[in-house]
Amino acid sequence: MNPGSSSYAWDFTKIDPIFSNTFTHAPVRMVNFANWPSYMDDGTGKLKTTMYDAYAAFCASLVNYLNNVKHYNIQYWEVFNELENGPSGPYSSNMGELAVIYNKVADALKATDSSIKVGGPAFARADITAQVDAFLAGSHAKLDFVSYHSYASGNTACGATPLNNQQLFDAADIGWVTNSVKTEIAKYTSRNIETFHDEYNISWCPPDGRMNNEIGMVFDSLALISMAKAGVTGSMAWNEADGYYGKLEGWSPFNKRPSANLFNIFNSDMKGDIVTSSVSDASKIAIMAVKSGSWRKIAIVNRSEADQTVQLSISGASPNVTSSTSYTAKQVLSWGVNYSSVTHGTLTGSAGYSVAANSVTVLVLDEGSLSNSNKVLNNSLETNSNWGYYYGIRAASNARTGTYSAQVGNGAYTYQTITGLSPNTTYTLKGWGKKQASGNTGYIYASNYGGSQINVAITGTSYAQYTLTFTTGPSSTSADIGVWQNSGTGLTWADDFELY
Repeated sequence: MNPGSSSYAWDFTKIDPIFSNTFTHAPVRMVNFANWPSYMDDGTGKLKTTMYDAYAAFCASLVNYLNNVKHYNIQYWEVFNELENGPSGPYSSNMGELAVIYNKVADALKATDSSIKVGGPAFARADITAQVDAFLAGSHAKLDFVSYHSYASGNTACGATPLNNQQLFDAADIGWVTNSVKTEIAKYTSRNIETFHDEYNISWCPPDGRMNNEIGMVFDSLALISMAKAGVTGSMAWNEADGYYGKLEGWSPFNKRPSANLFNIFNSDMKGDIVTSSVSDASKIAIMAVKSGSWRKIAIVNRSEADQTVQLSISGASPNVTSSTSYTAKQVLSWGVNYSSVTHGTLTGSAGYSVAANSVTVLVLDEGSLSNSNKVLNNSLETNSNWGYYYGIRAASNARTGTYSAQVGNGAYTYQTITGLSPNTTYTLKGWGKKQASGNTGYIYASNYGGSQINVAITGTSYAQYTLTFTTGPSSTSADIGVWQNSGTGLTWADDFELY
């Protein structure tokens, strides 16, 4: 059909296969109304004032078909695309009028399907606050989300100075755009209006071959992390497949470029609540950590253009995490994804963990899959192993369970060195004890864990369980636990130790 004709309408025979044959994994989807049919245009790029209602109805007819007739449940509908772009943009100096059109379209879409979210206007330059404010002032009451775009660089062909790789990585810190938009929104409403940085990339003036290789992948990772930390609702890169920009090659069989693997892994593995993270040298490494239930995920971006060794300090880990606990490591490289595993001890140890130049590594661990097993070996002393004795003995008497117990007199102790502990982690020690006479002073204790010795006095002449907690030091992976006595002429016994 001819878009210059007033009879122009949506061609549902072409539209339907797009939605029926794709997106089988049921993603959240957004449809954009980039512009209007040419017959509605006044010849300068603006919508004829007599066509405001007709355009709103035109847009609503697509919502009706896709959501009410075909039930595709398209949740987000974006109105306009960069209509303020540049000094010659049709609405660059009249964004208030664009808000009037937007309101009519939003009302028509919501009248067709009240469950959807409507927003826009896909700002080309969200940093030009005068344009942003002019639009928000007139449309904020009907906005469910605000959308915007940005690019990091150009080249000499478009009058810009090309950026080297490190300057480009610095320019990937685009979370400030979302923060700026949120600041402008807050001037007009306290409503929770979502934000979509739904177009970004390296260059507004191609070609730039870095958009197709591992440099572009590192740029994308830095951009995504920056936007996520700024609290953006969603982000998309321009675009899926072509010669200049695509995350896929723009020709059959549409091979994946490095950024396609990055997006796949970030979408599948970096879901969850963002937790606090920091790095000692942000010019070399960027990091983001998230948690979702028992899942812990960490993204490490090596932006230094050289191999690096990193040493992590991971706080708040489950007591079940030990130095031998393995993380799944997914490393995105120029040629694809390398899957491996790495232990907690390697990640946190002084020798460090190696990350390749121009790579992104995502570490994944389900702490819920780890068993909280007792870390004390031979915990009831039934065999002659694992324990050490300083004038104490393994006694074949006064056992709480089994045959043997730990027996100490004045100045003696029986101990076990527990290895494989995690630094900066709190552990609970439990032990059963009793003393021979009321004048004795015996203790269940923990020492050499990175802090001062902790003692819990054994107070009774019948077995009772005693409990203490300690937190390992920043580099501590072991502790001594046991029983000792420091006064009295009688004896003290202990049995059935547990450490979690």
